[in-house]
Amino acid sequence: MFSIECEGIRKRYLKEVLFKDFNFTFEQGNSYAILGYNSSGKSTLLKIVAGILTPTKGSIQFSEGEPHTEISFCSPELYLLEDYTVKELIDFHYQFRQPKISIKEQIKEAALQPFLNKKYSTLSSGLKNKVKLALALFSDTPALLLDEPCTNFDDSNTKWYQEMIKKYCLNQLLIVASNQTSEYNFCKEEIHLQDFK
Repeated sequence: MFSIECEGIRKRYLKEVLFKDFNFTFEQGNSYAILGYNSSGKSTLLKIVAGILTPTKGSIQFSEGEPHTEISFCSPELYLLEDYTVKELIDFHYQFRQPKISIKEQIKEAALQPFLNKKYSTLSSGLKNKVKLALALFSDTPALLLDEPCTNFDDSNTKWYQEMIKKYCLNQLLIVASNQTSEYNFCKEEIHLQDFK
């Protein structure tokens, strides 16, 4: 089973310490919510756990493989190729990932058929987020890390997200950084960043 072990993690920006002495092991099959007020460091911690950022102090150990092969990641700050159509983005993504279900099934589940030939740059902010999130949700990796996954979503897309998590993602190591209950209400464990200040 895949796991991510955090040992003595600390992150400082300029003179501000976002968090310190973060010791935790995330394990596949469990779901975790990283909680805290705005600008408390939720996204930063998630990126450190994902191997995207380096901590000021401490270490991250992955039980197997490398972050870029074992982790699917989605964030409002994640950018996709604007000049690609939705279909081209999907095809490009799965040159590097194995899908959980067929691409045809993914398109149906995410209701993306009307947008396949549209350039990503022309999509609404909510639809852009849905494309990014669908690629992460439907990628067959041991770990799925999500930063504010329902950004720019209406109620129907938030419901879609919750349904896809329950249908396809609960056997993964699942970490959600959020302060919106609707984004993490399925998580079994909560990590409150104020405990590591």
